[in-house]
Amino acid sequence: MFETVEVTNGAVGTTAHPPKRVSRDISAKLAGIGGLAFAGIVLLQNIIRGGTAPANGASSAEVLTHYVDHRAITFVLVATFVLSGVGLAVFLGGVMRRLMATERRGWALTGFVGATGIMALFAVVVGAEQALSVVATHTQPNIGAIEALWALHNSVFAVLDIFIATALLGLSQAGIAAGITPRAFGRLAPIGSALLLVGTFAGPAIAAGDAMPLFGLAGIGFVIWLAFLTATGLRLVRSQES
Repeated sequence: MFETVEVTNGAVGTTAHPPKRVSRDISAKLAGIGGLAFAGIVLLQNIIRGGTAPANGASSAEVLTHYVDHRAITFVLVATFVLSGVGLAVFLGGVMRRLMATERRGWALTGFVGATGIMALFAVVVGAEQALSVVATHTQPNIGAIEALWALHNSVFAVLDIFIATALLGLSQAGIAAGITPRAFGRLAPIGSALLLVGTFAGPAIAAGDAMPLFGLAGIGFVIWLAFLTATGLRLVRSQES
């Protein structure tokens, strides 16, 4: 008797609908926020550096004095590096599955290699700055170590340009195909990448404080890179795609 009732109730009950699956992957909006955060933080880092850092050709004594007097800025740069790294990682994680779905998967992978190179080499730049701060604040700082670390810092900064150029060109070409990057970057990105490569080609001179006009040309390419991140990030934030 009880068994019959249970079967009947099961038969009469309403049709069960499977629970709606909620995607836990990185959404387009979150990826866009990551890209915008990275661009904004990197811009802030460069403003801080530009306003306080010694020139590339500064003497070891000038570099030593700077890092003794600006220890707090080193902490700020390390903290912002952490935040910018998270932003870029989220941006890449969110866009790569979209870029790999286009016919420009090769460009997408090229851009990804460049972006991971940015994270790796910029970590070396920040590590060199941290080491400079540590050595400079010793009781008896080693001038030779300051000189070597400053040369390393400037040299890695110049080499970094090739990875920014690669990321800009690859991600922009794939982003245009995916409809998340404005078509204007079909022309702007190659120009920006070429200007960034100038910075790497002239790296030995730039690291020594010479040929700074060429460093300025590479700076224009860097601005185009930030513009790409901003434009693509805004499109992703405004996207209705999950």
